[in-house]
Amino acid sequence: MTRLKKFIFQNSMLPSRTRFWLASLFGIALLTIAAIVEPVYSFLGHSQGNSVLYGKVADTRSWAGKTGDSLIEHAKVTINSLPPQTTFTDEKGQFWFNGLRDISYSIRVDDPSNRDRHYSFSIRVDGTTGTFFDLAAEERHNLKELDY
Repeated sequence: MTRLKKFIFQNSMLPSRTRFWLASLFGIALLTIAAIVEPVYSFLGHSQGNSVLYGKVADTRSWAGKTGDSLIEHAKVTINSLPPQTTFTDEKGQFWFNGLRDISYSIRVDDPSNRDRHYSFSIRVDGTTGTFFDLAAEERHNLKELDY
């Protein structure tokens, strides 16, 4: 009986060359799955930070000389955090983003008075960061049209 079991076991073994290629194929498949799953997992697993971005949105082109004239209320502000966050400015042109990490972000501001106008800014967040976003400063000008 022992001879029969030994014979069946030896005959079911694959040749060494075939075992090598199957083990290599299994290793490659495992590395491929790890290469696909790891970025997805890291994208979903970004930890929240404890930094805050505070800002005011204004358009100094419409400033009439009084404090607060140029502040824009109800402007849509979006930050490219993971996941992206969106908020609207209050009646004083202010907005906040909490739970940010200390890295550089892109900010997009949509002007409520002109839905076709979108402005983008870059900012580095470090702790509690406060910034004044002036839509007139981000405006792209043709130098030939400027008055000197």
